[in-house]
Amino acid sequence: MAVGTGRTDLIIEFNGDKFVLELKLKRLPSAKQKGLDQISGYLDKLGMKKGWLILFELKPSSIVKWKTRLKWKNVSHQNKKITVVEM
Repeated sequence: MAVGTGRTDLIIEFNGDKFVLELKLKRLPSAKQKGLDQISGYLDKLGMKKGWLILFELKPSSIVKWKTRLKWKNVSHQNKKITVVEM
């Protein structure tokens, strides 16, 4: 879905609710901050306060084990509630 001049990666509409997701590859340490800024901007344009940021680890599971790779955290960023999922 195009939002302003950028594009959000995924919006799911289910039973009248909308779920906005930003997907990022963890290529650089700044990926999380960039993703939080992006999803916050998309949420502003959509008039929403909650979203999801999904960060994908590029290193194989032989290097970064699933026990340490998989993380869920609710954060507040620019007055938005964002669930950050790292995998």
